[in-house]
Amino acid sequence: MTSAHRLLPVDGSVVIYMIVRGKDGRPTGYPMTGMFQGGQLEITTYRKAPKAQFLLADDRVCCVVADPADTSRGVAIRGRAAPARVDGFVAGTQSGGQAAIDVPDEVKQTVRSRLESDKRMVFRISIDSVREVGAS
Repeated sequence: MTSAHRLLPVDGSVVIYMIVRGKDGRPTGYPMTGMFQGGQLEITTYRKAPKAQFLLADDRVCCVVADPADTSRGVAIRGRAAPARVDGFVAGTQSGGQAAIDVPDEVKQTVRSRLESDKRMVFRISIDSVREVGAS
C-alpha cells in the first residue's frame, strides 16, 4: 500500500510523530522527519538510538502527520518497519521532491555522512493503513 493522501507527498520530506513500542511494550513517541519515495515512507536514525532498538525488537509503528491548516487533525499511517538499504535513501535526498518541509542542505549532508559511515540506519515502513484522525 502507498501513502495516497492530500497531506502526504509522493516524494519528499515531512514532519512526522512516530510512535513505537518501548522495551516495556508501552507506546513511546518521537518527532522526526520522514521521507516519502514513490509513496513509501522511510526514516533514518542512529543505530544505537532507543527507537532503532525498539523497531528491531517490534516492527509495529504508527506515524502521524499533522494538517498544517488545522493541527487538531492529521493522518495516521500504520505499518511495519524493516531495515532498508542506505543507497536508496541517500539518492532520494538528492532528488529534490515535493517536500512538505525544506530540509537544509547542511542537515542532508550530515545525515548522508552518518549513513555512509554506518552510524545511522534507514527503516522503510511498509504501510498497512492510512486514515484521517483528529477533531471532526
